Amino acid sequence: MTVYGGAARDLLRNLPALAEVFEVRFACLNLRDSQRTLIESMGIEVLCPEQQWQIRGGLLNEINAGQERSAEAAWRTFSAVHEAIVWADAVHLTGGNGSMEFPQFVPAEKPLHLHFLESKPGIHDDVSHLKPNGSGGWKPRLLHLLQGKQRRRVEASFKPFGTNSKWGVSANSAFSASNLKRIYGIDGGVLYPSVDLSEFPREASSGEAAAFDSAGREEEGVSQYAAEHAYAFPRPGSYAFTIGRISRFKGSHETIDHLTGSGLDLVVVGAGSWSEVAALKAYGKSRGVDVQVVNGLGSETLRAIMRNAAAVIGLAHGEAFGLTPIEAMALGVPPLFVDEGGYRETVVDGVNGRLLKRGDMASWSTALDQARNPDIRNEWAAAGLARIEELGLTPQNHAARLKATIGSLL
Repeated sequence: MTVYGGAARDLLRNLPALAEVFEVRFACLNLRDSQRTLIESMGIEVLCPEQQWQIRGGLLNEINAGQERSAEAAWRTFSAVHEAIVWADAVHLTGGNGSMEFPQFVPAEKPLHLHFLESKPGIHDDVSHLKPNGSGGWKPRLLHLLQGKQRRRVEASFKPFGTNSKWGVSANSAFSASNLKRIYGIDGGVLYPSVDLSEFPREASSGEAAAFDSAGREEEGVSQYAAEHAYAFPRPGSYAFTIGRISRFKGSHETIDHLTGSGLDLVVVGAGSWSEVAALKAYGKSRGVDVQVVNGLGSETLRAIMRNAAAVIGLAHGEAFGLTPIEAMALGVPPLFVDEGGYRETVVDGVNGRLLKRGDMASWSTALDQARNPDIRNEWAAAGLARIEELGLTPQNHAARLKATIGSLL
């Protein structure tokens, strides 16, 4: 939860609706104080160990499955969660770091539902091992060879879901469901994430202007690079917005390539080391694109930055679903995304935004011009809300679909 990526955002967004149809206890291995306060304000009991689990990366952990083994130990010694398993009629597990070490502690006769978001990065793909700028092509082959133990462990954690009729899996998109079948041989349903239209309203809140003015300077989670380097935040409409950790998977450097010559700056909401932030900003400068990187933002600030963008863009490689397109649709900001992965399930090209081929710079230039056309923006904005309604991407629908799925396991 402390990473506060799309999975955590979707969980927090859906919890109030889930609490209306279930009696909920929320268990996790790590948690921000602000997240605990929010969940408890919903009347939901929070279970989190006093000594929170820390994610460990690095080559050695990739080779010896250190992250998985430490997560297993954390779940094993977490007595409150074992009591909750006994208490519960069913367990709903969201995939993520440390999650797949949890099922071994659930009795086979206890209904267990997994919300599969994506396979562990780097285990079955190459792009996650590359450096943010795309270099390091030698690394995937070496790591795949060294990750045999970790890969076998991850794959083994999925096997019971293919054999136990009391355990089921729903992917977060049809694209993810195809990966679930391809990698693990499991047929799963689809349980879409959601967007809360009260959190992302079409009209700006009274506090958004102040939030925009203070963007990048919030106390919680502000990047140290941003804190130490004063800057003037881009004017409304003068920049494109993207979200995600600085990485090759998220296409951070490629985003700059596709903005080159557009006259737009780039605001990245996402974490990164000092060196990664500095390298991204330097690369942007070399291409004539001013780059600002901010993270740890509250909902109002995130919404203000997104609303004031000329476009919300994304060039992630194989994104499982992507919350950002539907959040942009809710606000009425043009979504421009690469024609790959789960983006294809929410963005309809030329109707509510654009789906574009990676590297087709002429098409991206045209799309960025379209995004700044007021008439086209209005057309796409109206179609965006219609698409959200068509797919039923609300917390209430999410909760109803999960209730039906849990009911089938019971």
